[in-house]
Amino acid sequence: MNLIIVGAGLEGCSLAELALKNSHNVAIIEASEERARVALQKYNVKVFHANIAEGGILDEAGADEADALIATTSDDSANLMAMFLGKERNIPTLVSMVNEKEHQAMFERLGVQVIVNPEIIIARHLYSLLPQR
Repeated sequence: MNLIIVGAGLEGCSLAELALKNSHNVAIIEASEERARVALQKYNVKVFHANIAEGGILDEAGADEADALIATTSDDSANLMAMFLGKERNIPTLVSMVNEKEHQAMFERLGVQVIVNPEIIIARHLYSLLPQR
């Protein structure tokens, strides 16, 4: 599977690790030069230091062969832009983190699978691991 991940923060890098362990091809688009450099040094993936809104960056990252586009940034506007551009390029699977619940409907109108408030999902999972009394 060919994946394009937008954002090389903790979530994006963890996703890249999982995908690589399962022999998927990964490209990462990251606006921060430092994060892009770290991802490039740490993983055997294509890394593009660019803002998702820069013309043609999705095409450079392999949008025509992508099976999925996953946006993992803490900026809903960047994530929404990524999803819009992915939809325009007919990427079959679009997944995004949504940081502000009130933005969820915009993503869903595009047909995006969303993860809302990821910190709550993590907290619930951690809590479920505690002994129940």
